[in-house]
Amino acid sequence: MANQTLLLSRRIIPQPTMVLPSPRSQVLDESIIKEQVLSTHNYDGRKFNTNFILSIVENILSVKMGIGEEAGVEKLNQVEELINYEQLPTHIRQLSFEIASAGLKSSANNEHSTTINVLRMLCSYCWEDKMVLMLSAFSITLAMPHKLEQLKQKAIVDCITSVLQLTKCVVELKQTKPSNYSMPQSIISALPIASYWIGRSVIGSVGAYYCASPQNQVAQLTTSIAAILHTFSPELEKKRAEESYESLKRALYYSSSSKSEVFRLMFNVKDGEMLFKDKGLNDWNSTRVVLLITQGLDISERRIHFLKWFARRANTRLLWIPMAQDNEASWTTEDEQQFARLKRRMPSIWYWLNNLQKMISPQFIRFVKEQLFPDFQMGGEPIIVSLDQQGRIVHPNIMHMIHIWACAYIEENTLGVQGIYNITALVKEELKKGTSNVDRVVPEINDMISVLVGDIDNKIVAWGRNIEMKIQNLIEQSTPYNNEREIFLWQQEPNCSLDLVVGTRGRNVYLSNYEIQYWFGTEDYIFLYGGNDVNWVREFTTKVSEFASKIQLILNVKLAYVGKNKLIRTIIHKEKLSHYTFNESYLVWRFWTRLRSMFLSRIHYLDAINHFGEECNDEILQGLKKLLAYEGKNTRIEGWALLSKGKKIVVCGHGAKILQVINEYEIWKENIATKGFDEAFKDHHAYFFFFLKKSFLLCS
Repeated sequence: MANQTLLLSRRIIPQPTMVLPSPRSQVLDESIIKEQVLSTHNYDGRKFNTNFILSIVENILSVKMGIGEEAGVEKLNQVEELINYEQLPTHIRQLSFEIASAGLKSSANNEHSTTINVLRMLCSYCWEDKMVLMLSAFSITLAMPHKLEQLKQKAIVDCITSVLQLTKCVVELKQTKPSNYSMPQSIISALPIASYWIGRSVIGSVGAYYCASPQNQVAQLTTSIAAILHTFSPELEKKRAEESYESLKRALYYSSSSKSEVFRLMFNVKDGEMLFKDKGLNDWNSTRVVLLITQGLDISERRIHFLKWFARRANTRLLWIPMAQDNEASWTTEDEQQFARLKRRMPSIWYWLNNLQKMISPQFIRFVKEQLFPDFQMGGEPIIVSLDQQGRIVHPNIMHMIHIWACAYIEENTLGVQGIYNITALVKEELKKGTSNVDRVVPEINDMISVLVGDIDNKIVAWGRNIEMKIQNLIEQSTPYNNEREIFLWQQEPNCSLDLVVGTRGRNVYLSNYEIQYWFGTEDYIFLYGGNDVNWVREFTTKVSEFASKIQLILNVKLAYVGKNKLIRTIIHKEKLSHYTFNESYLVWRFWTRLRSMFLSRIHYLDAINHFGEECNDEILQGLKKLLAYEGKNTRIEGWALLSKGKKIVVCGHGAKILQVINEYEIWKENIATKGFDEAFKDHHAYFFFFLKKSFLLCS
């Protein structure tokens, strides 16, 4: 026996065996057991295919399938991965013999000493491999035909089921870890004791059969294993959750084969199960998709109105996913009723989860709250995440993008084959020049040229069509709602112009009654203004009218109040103080929401091209920042005004300064002849601003 043991491992560390009192009920000192178990451990890095062996063992020990077949033993000895370890089959058989022998001398002392001896034989393996090898040897013992009925004893079935669960738990915990997961020291420290009780349990189960021990003795072992499993299981769930989260991140950011694959990670849904209304998983693979994610049911009527417009006109399906603010909170009856009311207001082309609470996976909730909301959500507002045809995120929030530009403009195809179909005319001309003196000897030369040019033309047309088809296929497999498209659209906006600020129909606004956009085609002077002081508004509009008549401008002056103050709008409309003012609150919300989206999107664009920083002097960004400050949530400015000549912005400033420039017309009117009215107005405004700033510095 000693010689056989020496053959099993060249690194056996002989240790004295602790002798225990004979009664099984004697409580063992766990610290002494752990010390003795650790003394048997001398891991040298050797490995084998643990998962494969464990799956065979599980088949043999499966209660559901009955009892294992002897073929299972042969598989254990014939596994290709095990052949590379010359002594491993001997280990398994020797361990099986050791465990079976212990059953003939069943006692607490013998079970303990045999367990320590078995662990010493396995000193060169890591803890999880020790567990698998002990179970492998045990399965060989049970696979012998005359012992098959042993598994029918409930106490042993319960004990081995617990041992198998604990072994699988430990093996899974020790597998390749997610990047954000680290096994706690408490679990690592518990592995030696877990190995001991697994060995003790399989030896005790064999002993219970050979010696017909009472069932409660095996039950005590089951209790010990269950206690350890109770400690390990939560950690395994934590690791699985981390793995699911990492898998979802990889799929959404880097690699996935289809949207259905991503949806399986995002939602608790199976193939064939309806995900959104009448659509299952695979129904979304060929559909362009964006995800509308809200905090709970927090979405305004104005936002719904705007998104209805977008959903009807965009070649994209909008999936609404309300996200609970508290992961543990369940929806109340009131929440369900509100959800039902909101769904009735949604157009039929919107989609939402059939069973919201059941279907959203925890890892998707975590992804939204860790990866999306902190960086791309402002003030609890909804975000719209754009996915490509593989289900990868190509834009984390297109809400700002679709507020700025019309969906038809965003989706407009700018790719195509251009300038190649006039090549044949040039070829024909060159051929005729090159053969001008040949027609006398080759009378049919012109016909030959025509045939050749015709062949070339046909090939060019076919080639062009092939390219166009490839482009069309590319468009169908992609989405224009992506970061690259947003960057491209900003590159088409060279400066801060009035048509960018106000918007033009078909390009970046959706409003058919938006009168301001029709003023851009003229060279009229346009004043956009706002504020909260009705006296300033009356004075400003009166002065502008007097000013225009005084200098007898050939071109008209247009006035448009675009401020948020509802009372001011009502007074302006009643007293006819402006050519235009918003006649409903939605238009006011739309105008200022668009400017805010433009500001945030511009920051994203400048950051993407590495032009955003503390000293960023971007003209568009600074202009938007000034406008938004005038009508800020906590701002009660008396008035402000923006002057433009057609689309070109001349100046934008505080109402008092603009009025001062108008009132001091006699001072700067001489400059109109040389500079023009707009430049003269702008220069005096700049001078006035500089004078105020200088006075302030002198006084301080």
